[in-house]
Amino acid sequence: MTSPLPYINPFDDGRSPTEVTAGMDEASSMIDAAFRLERAVTRIGNTRLRPWNMTLSSYTALRILARQPHLTLAQLSRRCYARPQTMTRIVTQLENRGFVARDAHPESERALSLQVTEAGLAALGEMSEEVLKISDTLNDTLGRDDIVATDRRLRQAALVVENELRDMGRRGD
Repeated sequence: MTSPLPYINPFDDGRSPTEVTAGMDEASSMIDAAFRLERAVTRIGNTRLRPWNMTLSSYTALRILARQPHLTLAQLSRRCYARPQTMTRIVTQLENRGFVARDAHPESERALSLQVTEAGLAALGEMSEEVLKISDTLNDTLGRDDIVATDRRLRQAALVVENELRDMGRRGD
């Protein structure tokens, strides 16, 4: 550990005096920053999607299905990093709104295939204009090179931690 980074209270809204608490190592600070960014993106995404009565999770599922039609519910769940029960609820809501259709899967007799409908594509186009402003803000603030490098490093870190989790599961069997 090099010099400790200051702890940033996730509940601090910036309007009250901040208390700097040293002692958080760099990796812990990065984890805290990643959680804070994820929460901020979720909050602003949900706020921007409010006119469509959608959440960022529903929008993400719709966006993934538009790019990769014929996914099963389990495949979509994995791509959205959501539990199958949560994805079932999201897809049911999207289906009820006419944004998603379930059909026989082209490669499996037992699985159902999910596809975005024309209404879903139209809604996705409208919503994307608003939601993707988040990307514009990050691009303007950080710049492409920093974003590419950070993305690569975070994905590499995720793989390392996922492999560690997998190894822990093997030892527990």
